[in-house]
Amino acid sequence: MTRERREAALRRHGLTETQDGFTVTLAGFQKAAERARGLRAQGNQEAARMLALGTTDPVRWEHAKCLQIDAFSKESHESGF
Repeated sequence: MTRERREAALRRHGLTETQDGFTVTLAGFQKAAERARGLRAQGNQEAARMLALGTTDPVRWEHAKCLQIDAFSKESHESGF
């Protein structure tokens, strides 16, 4: 994966990279919520707990970031980055 493709993948997953790691953008938070709803429908209890939290709860944002990092990591791995 080229640097440009990596940056595009980060944007697609709603992540930005900082010195301290990744942060999730509002778009990433929304995508993570969609993913969590799908996981909850499959019986995932962690996703259900995440969705039960308020949208301003920092723990929900942390879960969202983890979901998006997971999706980004899978895409990166599949592309050979």
